[in-house]
Amino acid sequence: MAKTPLLTQGLRGFSEEAVCELSRLHDEPDWLRERRLNAWQVYQATPMPSLQDEDWRRTDIREIPFDDLLPYSQPSRTGGELPRELRLLLGLGKAHAGHLVQENSEVISASQGEAGSGDGVIFVSLDEAVHQHQGLAKQVLLGEGFPASRGKFAALNAALFSGGAFLYVPKDVEVVLPLRATRWLSSQGVAVFPHTVAIMEAGAKATLIEEYYSAPLAGPSLVCPGIEVYLKPGAQLRHISIQQLAPSAYMLGTHRALLERDSRLDYLSVALGGCLTKAYTDAVLRGDGAHARLLGLVFGDGQQHFDHQTSQKHIGVNTSSDLLFKVVVKDNAMSVHYGTVRVHKGARGTDAGQSVRNLIFGDGAKAHPILPLEIEASDIRRCSHAAAIGQVDENQLFYLQSRGFTRRQAERLVVDGFFEPVIAAIPLKAVQERLRRAIDTKLPAG
Repeated sequence: MAKTPLLTQGLRGFSEEAVCELSRLHDEPDWLRERRLNAWQVYQATPMPSLQDEDWRRTDIREIPFDDLLPYSQPSRTGGELPRELRLLLGLGKAHAGHLVQENSEVISASQGEAGSGDGVIFVSLDEAVHQHQGLAKQVLLGEGFPASRGKFAALNAALFSGGAFLYVPKDVEVVLPLRATRWLSSQGVAVFPHTVAIMEAGAKATLIEEYYSAPLAGPSLVCPGIEVYLKPGAQLRHISIQQLAPSAYMLGTHRALLERDSRLDYLSVALGGCLTKAYTDAVLRGDGAHARLLGLVFGDGQQHFDHQTSQKHIGVNTSSDLLFKVVVKDNAMSVHYGTVRVHKGARGTDAGQSVRNLIFGDGAKAHPILPLEIEASDIRRCSHAAAIGQVDENQLFYLQSRGFTRRQAERLVVDGFFEPVIAAIPLKAVQERLRRAIDTKLPAG
């Protein structure tokens, strides 16, 4: 199929024309093109966020050159062996159930390992799912799990997504080994919109790791992911997101999960890279007995800015959720965490908690944890929030220095110990070691 000239020959900025060209490029069915266009209308009708909006009071995106970015960028290769730099980064050859690699706007590699303990597992690019599993994709893609009304950049992802991953695990099937979806940004001046759909049928179990990396980039680029997760009764998903983009890259992401009766979501977000990150994470516990656990690891240095907005929405009876984010900021970095627990009327027996712990190095770094509770039900078990902001404990440093460590070495040990329980939750040892090395590079040696 011939490539669309407007997209592959330098069409910049976001437009309805780009949406239509992208849909034609992938030879999409009418229903999907209509959903893209509906999302584009929502994007146009939604004002650009500003510092006057509650969600964006501490995050200024005016520096992002939206009009100068390419909405579609072809990969440097479409098949064969991956670049050596990427292979070394990923630690390929480690055990996994399947691995998709996306470069810029397209998936360039799909490998299958041990699929699981039963038949019917689907783990393919979103484009392949639309064409080869259209009935299943049509049921959910850009549906109630990912409404364009969620926000301006959720709508933008829905209108311009390309590449991405589609996971379907049938009833009572367990995928023992992790599934991986890696996004590699190799060009500057581009905007990429990966989209993930994960459907876990009743009693299904799986682990999905999504990774965002980039080559060293001299100019700005944007990664704008969208993720929609559907957990049917009794399903369990362990979902891990790792962001290590170049210092010139921006990230504006939206993640939403719908949890049915007795389902469980364990979500871990790791944010280390980029110059500015704004990430929305919604756990909607609408089925009785559903449980969500949200973990986060954030380490900012230099001028980095991280803004995480989490929502634990309790609708069903006897649901539970817990949030724990661990944050380190140094130099002039800033972390914002706006986390909301919403307990709807009739959500009896809700058990919910939030905790954000911030460790600050130096006088220029800042942390802003904001954790409101919105409770409309009276018969609940627990609804709590806690936030801590503090400098490194001088007593800990003194003790370590008394044992022969320099102050710099002592600070590294404190940070490593602070993050280690979160890193240990990642099921791939190679990924754990890579994160430990990345964290160490943010701390001066000595």
